[in-house]
Amino acid sequence: MKKLLFLCVALMISNFAWSQKDDEKSDENFPTFLPVYDMYSSKECIVKLKDGTVVKGVNKDLDRKKGQITNIEVKDASGKATEYPAEKVDEMYLYPAGLDKLTKKGNAITNVRNYKAKNLDAIMEQGYCYFKNQAVSLKNKKEERELLMQLVNPTFCSEIQVYGDNRAKETASIGMGPMKFAGGIDKSYYVKKGDEIFWLKKDEFEDNYMRLFGDNADYLKKYPKADAKWKFLNKYIYEYTRIKSGDSN
Repeated sequence: MKKLLFLCVALMISNFAWSQKDDEKSDENFPTFLPVYDMYSSKECIVKLKDGTVVKGVNKDLDRKKGQITNIEVKDASGKATEYPAEKVDEMYLYPAGLDKLTKKGNAITNVRNYKAKNLDAIMEQGYCYFKNQAVSLKNKKEERELLMQLVNPTFCSEIQVYGDNRAKETASIGMGPMKFAGGIDKSYYVKKGDEIFWLKKDEFEDNYMRLFGDNADYLKKYPKADAKWKFLNKYIYEYTRIKSGDSN
């Protein structure tokens, strides 16, 4: 029975891969978004406060609002635990917990497509996630508040920053249990361009396309709004960044 189930899943994956072949061919050389994690290990975390202080210790506890971090409690080498609200933190690094990292790593490997990051922070190269303080309105409905949000496009974020939505729904995927082999694209992110940050949903992508990319005519010639697809958001942001910087390669 297990062999039959495995064979069925393998056949589904094969059919899915062939159906996506043409689309993936045009997308294979672009960096993807990092997985959005929910659980973090007790490995050393690094918290940089707005006053310049750097705190290192064990991540003892996190408080959240709609999945986003509002407060972190850090235990130092002496065993003393101190709470730091998001309002006092500029940025921080957390290490994903083992199970969460394992279940989401499959998607990351599938989607990376051999892209080699060029500007990844040395700390992130060790497997850490990077969080940045942002004043944001959750789902574009709530009053703005400062939160610590995970940046998911650290290697191509100079023009548009993309932050994870821990409550995002996903597109259809193929796999068994928590392990996803194909599909499973998040349907929403928080995106920041200039000083503006907002919640972007898949079904509102077309309405916001020009808001993100409409100020660059060269980009629009190559990637017109009429052809836009949500699953290539990472490619569009990467290409927009490259074209706006004047890179002709």
